Formats: sequence, structure tokens, C-alpha cells
Amino acid sequence: MQSRTTARHFDLTEELKSFTAKEIDKLEKYFNNIIDTHLILDAEKSRMTAELKVKVHGTVLTSKVRSFDMYESVEKVINKMEQQLKRYKERLKDKKAKTVQKASPRIRRLETSTMPEEMEEEEML
Repeated sequence: MQSRTTARHFDLTEELKSFTAKEIDKLEKYFNNIIDTHLILDAEKSRMTAELKVKVHGTVLTSKVRSFDMYESVEKVINKMEQQLKRYKERLKDKKAKTVQKASPRIRRLETSTMPEEMEEEEML
């Protein structure tokens, strides 16, 4: 997983950078196939904004939070993304289950159509 952190209108400290990296690494617990993450931190007067974009196979998930503390913004945006990743993973499971259900009647029909032929061959022997 590639991870980028961008600071707008302020200097990114090493402490904040390590904190964000640690928080972003927690996302892999919820979804293993994360391709890329981009955290954008923005400071406007007293409002601190954290925006997180996570690229997974087929889509980009985005969450954005504003607060008065940058650390709080980062924690909240990570929590939001955890919820989105859980929902995305659940949707993938549901989608996969539906395709298996659609395919299973076809498999059953194929199995039943070949069974009488096999029975006829066994009777001939």
C-alpha cells in the first residue's frame, strides 16, 4: 500500500507525520486490498481539515472531516474511512454471493443432464 500525506497552509511536523502513518496503517485491518491512500491536511485559521482518499480495486473512497484540532481531525477521518471500508467489503461479499447463487442452478442443470447418460452407460455394461 502506498501512502501519501500532504499539508496545505502549514508545515507538517514529524510527530504528526508519524501519527498519520500509524493511523493509516490501521486501515489494512479492515480491508487488505488497499492500493493507495492520500491524506490531505489543511489549516484555515482555526479550522483544521483532514481529507482521506483510499483507492481500492475499482473505486476511490473519500472522507472529509473538519475540527479545531488536527489530531482530532485525523482520528475522525480514519474512523469514517473504517466504516466506509467495512461497508465496501460487505458489498463485495454480497455481490460475490449473488453471482454464486446465479451460477449454481446452471451447475445443477448440467449435473442432472449428464447423470441419465451415465446411468444408461452403466446399465449397458
